[in-house]
Amino acid sequence: MAHTGDGAEGERVSDPVLIAAGAADLVIEGVGTALRRAGSLLGRSDLAALARDGREELRRRGLLALRRHARATESHMELLARRAGARGSGRGDA
Repeated sequence: MAHTGDGAEGERVSDPVLIAAGAADLVIEGVGTALRRAGSLLGRSDLAALARDGREELRRRGLLALRRHARATESHMELLARRAGARGSGRGDA
């Protein structure tokens, strides 16, 4: 499983979800580009390696797409700073 990297605790995304999101992003960017790439692959002898590379590219695209469209959450350091500030101001330090 992978994290979306947006700082949300407990928010894990499985590889199939990332791959599906990457595939959707690829389709949105342009089917024409994918078809041109597929046409050039037909004569290649290293199709297994290209398939692995394609899977990894789709996974990375999925991760980027989920980061781009996921709601933004507060970073961990900002949360800690706010808690420390609230604790410091609540004690009556002066």
